[in-house]
Amino acid sequence: MSGPDDVGFSIIPLKPAFSSSGMEIAQVNASQEVGTIESLASFTPPFTASATVEATVSNGHSFGFAISTANASSGVLVYGNVNPTNCSHLIDCGDPSICGSPANSAIPPNQCYYGIDAKMGRGGGSWQHVAKLFLTPNVNITYTVQISVDASGNAQFGVSQGGQFLGASSARVGTGPFSIIMEQGEGAPVAHPGPNQAYWMSVLLTPTTTTITATTSVGPPPTSSGIPLIYWILLIAVLLLIFIILLWYRRRGFNVTVQDARTRSPIQGASVLADGPESLSGVTENDGRVKFGKVKEGDYSIRANAPGYLSSVPVTIEVKKKTEYTVLLDRIAPVASEGVAGGVPTPTASSVTQPEPIAPTKQEEPEEIEGFGGPRIREIIRTFQTKGAISPETALTAEELGLSRLFVRIMKRRRGKTTIFMEINGRYYLNQKALQE
Repeated sequence: MSGPDDVGFSIIPLKPAFSSSGMEIAQVNASQEVGTIESLASFTPPFTASATVEATVSNGHSFGFAISTANASSGVLVYGNVNPTNCSHLIDCGDPSICGSPANSAIPPNQCYYGIDAKMGRGGGSWQHVAKLFLTPNVNITYTVQISVDASGNAQFGVSQGGQFLGASSARVGTGPFSIIMEQGEGAPVAHPGPNQAYWMSVLLTPTTTTITATTSVGPPPTSSGIPLIYWILLIAVLLLIFIILLWYRRRGFNVTVQDARTRSPIQGASVLADGPESLSGVTENDGRVKFGKVKEGDYSIRANAPGYLSSVPVTIEVKKKTEYTVLLDRIAPVASEGVAGGVPTPTASSVTQPEPIAPTKQEEPEEIEGFGGPRIREIIRTFQTKGAISPETALTAEELGLSRLFVRIMKRRRGKTTIFMEINGRYYLNQKALQE
């Protein structure tokens, strides 16, 4: 979905990840970003579209469900900004005890982004805010969003939770045809840009309309008899498309990128070995990458080496679908050669006494944390670097980093005392500046 509202925004691709929790979308993590997933087919009213979604992290529109014409001139978008701090004054921001008091200095006065709201396209121009459907939503709650359009082009849209009606509105949107869209976005200004994360459990389209009123629950739309054949064909096509997408994302394989640990430049010609359900090997190309495709899923121990660099410590990664992994190699410190005094004859090979091997200079140990010694700290630092957790925006949980509960407990005891490992909202990242100093 693109249109006048997208001016000044960065359009980013959404890359769903599938698990038992649903289809995860978590790519929008900065101001002025928006991404959409749009159905290949379009649909003509009457129909009812519904989706079940839960936001787990919200700093913007963690989820949005919409119908839109091809040129984005008409449609309706129901979106959830479920972070109670995203407003500057009370106004209509819901519960005054948690939103707008005191005013958030990062947001202009009298602005309110918090809530499950609706926008409309009205035949051209920017999509306008038309209704606040629910004032006090929150994360980790499953909501059902429903949009119903009758044959004359009148739309009703609403939101419910656990079978309980929360709010609804209506407007005229025309007869389309409309595409079905899932969205995630973040505008500006925002109090705390990114990240955003939502899990979609279901998306359903039925060629009938459902009346949304304050006395009804917004659940799965009812079925009816005598449905035209064309709607059955379209429904089967949508289900087939979802099935193909699921199969595509289940394709297994992984890529390994080898970089210089200091300059982060790619290393060409590095050897990469992967031991697991299969024994794999490869050599990096100009971009420092080697690709392993169509492999058996499971745990693989990855290690790399290159001329002039120290070999990496083996690290185990889990391969279930397409996986990207980066190995950082440290350069071998050069050994200074002895000079020859002027006027002294150059000794012959038979008269040269071979020098004792020069042991590499021991590197200064990084900052130690209670419970971990220097070698273990270096290993943890390398884990943060290889997984890219080097800033607040790329922070990861201890589970995502593969770190033990002992690390979490130590970080809690030493909160504010360590400058290398930083914690923000239960996620951790490596302070590169502090490490260099």
